[in-house]
Amino acid sequence: MNSFMLALSVVLPLVVYMTVGGLIRRFSIFSKENFKTLNGLIFKIFIPLTLFMNVYRADLGDALKPDVFLLVLVQVILLYFAALYFVPKVIKEKKDSLTVIQGIFRSNFVLFGTTIAGSLCGNEGMALVSALSAVVVPLFNILAVILFETNHGVSVSVSDLLRNIAKNPLVEAGIAGAVFNLLHIRIPEFLMGPLLNLSDISTPLALVTLGGILSLGSMVRHRKYLVMAAAVHLVIAPFLMISAGILLGYRGDVLVILLAVFASPAAVASAPMAQTMGGNGELAGEIVATTSVLCVFTLFFFVFGMSRVGLI
Repeated sequence: MNSFMLALSVVLPLVVYMTVGGLIRRFSIFSKENFKTLNGLIFKIFIPLTLFMNVYRADLGDALKPDVFLLVLVQVILLYFAALYFVPKVIKEKKDSLTVIQGIFRSNFVLFGTTIAGSLCGNEGMALVSALSAVVVPLFNILAVILFETNHGVSVSVSDLLRNIAKNPLVEAGIAGAVFNLLHIRIPEFLMGPLLNLSDISTPLALVTLGGILSLGSMVRHRKYLVMAAAVHLVIAPFLMISAGILLGYRGDVLVILLAVFASPAAVASAPMAQTMGGNGELAGEIVATTSVLCVFTLFFFVFGMSRVGLI
């Protein structure tokens, strides 16, 4: 029951935010086009600021565990290439296949990871989640940029690709946050309050915007893609990655962290990125919404099963 309430406490606010967005559109306060414009602002300003603040404030010292870092990074990259290989064999439309690939490998690790670890891990586990977020989230963003830049039908040189990666707002924010953190550059106290308040806006605002863009008719049309993305993202991928961790001898906090990385719903930032970089923005938003709701049940079964057999 505690596991179910944990998942519910994380997911219900997301549903509320998306419902608010739907009501704003329903009462014509904002049109769908207005929400799409706002989506671009969120992608360029608010989510990068959140990422910068998360990396800037991460504890990158005592929490460093090279073996766990290597395990997670290798698993994320393997999942990316597996999705890149298999999804286009099933989904032929380029924009849709790229969007589903992103929806499979990219999770909302910062939001859900902190919540899950806070309930299931000790202080050491929380510190590890904080340090991992400074590496995993930028990796998600870099892989997403590579995905869209190299698969939109135009030949891209290595130098152009590296330039486009470096110019991406999320990548720039992650690098800047790491530089400030590692060089111990301190932001003045009088700026920290406003910056933290602005960074706290990004997820609720992105979800309200997502609710304003979602269309039931579009979700019905995309139902096969949504089922595929949700099944792989919420069940198949976390099962395989956690099983690999178990076989390698990990227990406790590390398995919880693998659960947080791979069983959290699709990243909120994936919707504005898909819209901005030539993917299917509507489908990306629908994947976020679908995985956010269904993860209530999948997280419950993972947590219940793992705790039942003494793995966590």
